[in-house]
Amino acid sequence: MISSKLKKSGPLQDMVGQMILGGFKGKIISEKCEVYDWIRSYNIGGVLLYDLEMTQSPPEKRNVESPEQVKRLTEDLQNIADTPLFIAVDQEGGIVNRLTPEYGFPEFPSWHEIGKLNDTEKTKAFSLLVSDTLRTCGINLNLAPVLDIQKNSDSIIGKEGRCISGDPEQILKHSRTFIEEHQKKQIACSGKHFPGQGSALQDAHDELTDISDSWHRSELYPYEELIRSGHLKMIMTGHVLIRSLDKNYPATLSKKIINDLLRKKMGFDGVIISDDPVMKAISDHYSWEETLELMINAGIDIICLGNNLIPYRENLIPNSIETIISLVDNGRVSSERIEESYRRILNMKSMIV
Repeated sequence: MISSKLKKSGPLQDMVGQMILGGFKGKIISEKCEVYDWIRSYNIGGVLLYDLEMTQSPPEKRNVESPEQVKRLTEDLQNIADTPLFIAVDQEGGIVNRLTPEYGFPEFPSWHEIGKLNDTEKTKAFSLLVSDTLRTCGINLNLAPVLDIQKNSDSIIGKEGRCISGDPEQILKHSRTFIEEHQKKQIACSGKHFPGQGSALQDAHDELTDISDSWHRSELYPYEELIRSGHLKMIMTGHVLIRSLDKNYPATLSKKIINDLLRKKMGFDGVIISDDPVMKAISDHYSWEETLELMINAGIDIICLGNNLIPYRENLIPNSIETIISLVDNGRVSSERIEESYRRILNMKSMIV
């Protein structure tokens, strides 16, 4: 049943706001915080929590100090929202963990370490620990699991221990368990990075990666099966160029990949979220206005703006919302396209709030 706070339609600005998942500074919330204004004035769809400021050296703490503090933070965020928020975190395990023992949280092994064990009971225990930790803290969206197939030992994501295996069946088996344990706690998961970047030798944070010669259609298999079984409700796109799928645009900007392949051919009707488009794979090649236009017209529902890959910009979220509204007003993005995303987002929120 949809919460009374979830409206089936609304003013354009409110609908566009729901398409933003924004990162912010602060471990406590007050009316002076920019995120307070983003929620109250722009109706943003959610926030993304980080433990550290990645652009600072040495990095300062951003949103995480202790389990008790994170719980208070998420409660305060939800209390000021008219529409329930996605409160998201990257909690894959291993190197991509925002909640770590340093702050009083359990230690989580990497996805690759889970794969080496190849024991579904141990995967279940790991997934239960992750989902319990998130639920206790008021986090309702985990930007995991990684569904990338490790194609070679030199791939960026493989070297970081973020791939569970090079075997699609093994990825499917353990990812299904991971998602199920989260769903039991009413926590959404986002499989990533569609359509597969397990062979990428370069990091999208630094440059656009063309994996046309190494990508294989078998990398779609975990997505196809998890869509078919109903496990996948959200999918994150990767910033990779695969010329057999689209000669011109990386996946996050590609209507051929998002709409034609993922939506139409593979039958996915859930929420599609972008990886952060501030990464240089996108931002070095497209203006911000062009990026937003291409993403939305391609079929992206939620734009992930962690605000943590370049020096922090207080106006990044409001300016992005206002740019999208201008694109609609100028006829470059249709209001129907915005409404489609809005409906998908609210439908997904109804499952977890």
